[in-house]
This record gives sequence, C-alpha cells and structure tokens, in this order.
Amino acid sequence: MRDWEYGSNGRWVSMGVYSDGTKYNIPAGIVFGFPIICEGGKFKIIDNVPVSAESRARLDVTRDELLGERKAVENLL
Repeated sequence: MRDWEYGSNGRWVSMGVYSDGTKYNIPAGIVFGFPIICEGGKFKIIDNVPVSAESRARLDVTRDELLGERKAVENLL
C-alpha cells in the first residue's frame, strides 16, 4: 500500500492485482502477484520480465490452484 500511495521510486515491487489476462499467461479475473512499478497513485505491470523454466512451472502451479479455487466456489458467486 505504501508503494502504491507514495510510489516505488522506479523500483520493481511485487503486488497482488487483478489480472486482465494479458500478462504472463495468467487468466483474467484472478488476483496474482506481478512485478509492478508504482507512480502517482497508479501501478503498472512490468512486461516481459524473463522467467526461468523452474519459475514458470511454479507460476503455473499457483495459477492452476487459484483457478481450481475459483471453480470450487463458482456456485456461490
């Protein structure tokens, strides 16, 4: 919250935000941690950060878990 409000001074920070489905193969509508730069009370997801095969595999596991959780509660929404 501090970085979002006061800015990250050009530093990349990790922030959980709603995905719009266009970054890092994370589907729209789930909250996911992305590399972010904050400035002026706004945030921007950093594009094209290299992701190793091991990190990609871990991101995919987390993505799949979140999608499973969403499916489990769909009937409640």
